[in-house]
Amino acid sequence: MSKREKLKQQVLKRALVHVPFEGWSQAVLEQAAFDVAGDASYGWRLFPKGPLEAVAYWSALLDQEMITSLPAPEAYRVRERVALAVKTRIGLLGSMKEAACKTTAYLALPQNMPEASRLLYATVNEIWYYAGDTATDYNFYTKRALLAWVYSVTFLYWLRDTSDDYEATWIFLGKRIDEVLKLPQLPKVLMERLFFWKRHG
Repeated sequence: MSKREKLKQQVLKRALVHVPFEGWSQAVLEQAAFDVAGDASYGWRLFPKGPLEAVAYWSALLDQEMITSLPAPEAYRVRERVALAVKTRIGLLGSMKEAACKTTAYLALPQNMPEASRLLYATVNEIWYYAGDTATDYNFYTKRALLAWVYSVTFLYWLRDTSDDYEATWIFLGKRIDEVLKLPQLPKVLMERLFFWKRHG
C-alpha cells in the first residue's frame, strides 16, 4: 500500500468518527485530515472531488473487504452465496451504523443519486461475480437490478432493526431473495430506474 493510499484510509476512518454527528461535508474531511496529518488541506488534496469521492472510496473499500471476508463459494449454492455476500457486506457496517445512516441520507440528495446508483451497481456486481454469474446477455443486468432491489430494501430494513444480531434483517433478506427467484423477468422500467445512470454513460 502506498503512503498516499494509507493516508487516505486514515483520513476516511477519522472522518467516519465525525460523520454520525455532522454528516458528510468538506469541513468534516478537512477536520479529519487535520486530526490525522496536522494539515487540513489534505482533506481536498486526497479527495479533490469532495465528500462524494470519500463516500465512493469508502464503498469501494467495503466491497473489497466483503470479497476478502467471504469463504470459497464452491461449498454453497448460488442462492446461499448471494445471501451470504449481502449479509457480509451489510454486516461490515455493524459498528458504523450511524455513519451508514448519515451516508444514506447524503446519497439520497438529488445531486448525489447518480453516484449512489453507481455504487449500488458496483456492490451487486461484486456479489454476482462471487456467486459465479457468467451471464453476458440481458440477464446480466436483470440479475443485478433484482439484487440491487434486494440489497437496498434489506439495507434500509437493517438501519431500523434492533433485534439481537440483526436476526430480523437476515430473515427479511431470505424472504426477499425467495420473492425475486419467483419473478419470471424483471420489468424493464424497474431496471432502468435502478440503474438510470447507465443511460447517460
